[in-house]
Amino acid sequence: MSDLNIKELKIEKARNLNACFDITLKRDGTLIYFIDGKLFSPRCERSERFKHILKILNAFNFPNCYGEMYIDKPNANVFDVSKKENWANACFMPIDLIDSENNPKIFKMNYEERQNLLTKLIQELNNPFITKLIRFNNVNEGWDYVLKNNSEGLVLRNNYEWFKIKILKEAKIEIKNHEQGSNKGTFILDNDNRISGTSTQFVIQYLDIKERGKKAIAEIEYAFITKGNKFFQPRLRLIREE
Repeated sequence: MSDLNIKELKIEKARNLNACFDITLKRDGTLIYFIDGKLFSPRCERSERFKHILKILNAFNFPNCYGEMYIDKPNANVFDVSKKENWANACFMPIDLIDSENNPKIFKMNYEERQNLLTKLIQELNNPFITKLIRFNNVNEGWDYVLKNNSEGLVLRNNYEWFKIKILKEAKIEIKNHEQGSNKGTFILDNDNRISGTSTQFVIQYLDIKERGKKAIAEIEYAFITKGNKFFQPRLRLIREE
């Protein structure tokens, strides 16, 4: 299937996987579907936004697929794809063909067969705006590339499992307050960033630390800091007492 749920994995565990995986670069862009001659994000149609990509794919009669729309420049990220001035320069990296009972040929293919066909189609298309997956021989080779180029991470795929391994930064910062919610609520950090309570156990830990008059420290992971000094996609990993 081309729509397997992708799971997150730490690089340490990825190095110990025994199964055979297709190891590719994960670009920091936005997910886009090409379906029946139109472009869609998970939220809405994007045909008008990326007209040049749509024109290329339709002229070639490219099959339904999905991939990453990204900006090809150093340190580019998902926010760059959203900027209007960059739309005409966006590149599209097809990730997989969409299998459908309406397309019996692709529907019967396994992951390796779809990838072989996808690679062949991209080569035949031969357009700099439609780029192929960057592949690596092993996890260590791929991770070295990610670190050297400050890339987002790796994706490991086969016909049964898909994993993503992101390069994440770490921060330890005091929790200033907690906003009640229907369940876990939100922690307000000392630099005014906000992060989900993640679990009721974290909330219990925080309240216990504060009740004893101590400082509660959040240990978080995040992708990068935005221009507005906000953690992008922060994840709470631990709460401890200082």
